Amino acid sequence: MQNTENLKIALLGVSHWHLPLYLPGLPEGSVVAVSDDDPKLAAAIAAPYGCPVYTDYQQMLREARPDFVFAFAPHYRMHKLAVDLIEAGLPFTIEKPAGLNRAEVEDIYNRIEQKKGFCAIPFVWRYSDTVNDLKRCYLDGKIVHMSYKFVAGPPSRYLATSRWMLSKETAGGGCMTNLGVHFIDMALYLTDNNKADTLASIYQYASEYDIETYASSMLRLPGGASLLLETGYAYPMTENEKRENRWTIVTENGYYILADNKLEMRVFYKEPKQVSLNTDSDPYYEIFARTTLQDFVSGTRPRASLKEMLDTRIILDEMDAKAAAAQA
Repeated sequence: MQNTENLKIALLGVSHWHLPLYLPGLPEGSVVAVSDDDPKLAAAIAAPYGCPVYTDYQQMLREARPDFVFAFAPHYRMHKLAVDLIEAGLPFTIEKPAGLNRAEVEDIYNRIEQKKGFCAIPFVWRYSDTVNDLKRCYLDGKIVHMSYKFVAGPPSRYLATSRWMLSKETAGGGCMTNLGVHFIDMALYLTDNNKADTLASIYQYASEYDIETYASSMLRLPGGASLLLETGYAYPMTENEKRENRWTIVTENGYYILADNKLEMRVFYKEPKQVSLNTDSDPYYEIFARTTLQDFVSGTRPRASLKEMLDTRIILDEMDAKAAAAQA
């Protein structure tokens, strides 16, 4: 079995805002090449590794010959990028949503299955102690309802470095596409499901851009559990307060609220209890990177693969369609 320490790793599309969160999870000295459309930014990322910089990722793949690629791209470029990596026979990670719609994600899923390739998706809550402790230790009884509310800062925060996030044509959508997918996947993971029915969706467009800035959807999971998702680009940020992030899970036996790094547990016939539980996803990108490399060298299927991405994308497309019908 190959050791992760010996892998030659390429970083592709390093202008993505999540890239710095991955780096602590990479073995020391493992990065052999960096690419991005912005050569100055790429050079800054490459400097600590003393590795070559490219603006053409195809040239990077030919010359650096990496063993593994951490890939980032604007959503409208993801399908082609993934196809190129699959055709090159390279194992890789790619950020969600891995494409603009179900058809693009389904195509790359089918291609990688045919090639028996390796691709991991950073649905990082699957890799977290938070969600795994909820699932294995804290939730008492069958889940009957889940509510996830995640409202981040306004669209303007993307103007400086990622304007493509502000167009439906290049991003595929707004807050539900960017933020909601994590909670769709989390709900499927916590309930051991791979599908859900969308009952209703309402999207609000409160900016000059053609992406949703506030979105609410109600879903029903197999077995009858309900799921309420609420996401937004609407939170007036301050230096210390960047978002509202609140989860409520109802089981047959209790009521659970997770917010501000604290889980409140109210179980029938027991005293209420509080425990510390992290609600910030940032630390889990490092764990995702490290775990993914270990999974690759050991021949283990990723916890979150293109199959999980496709399951989530199918649901997201149904939510988008319901919202569009409601707007008509």
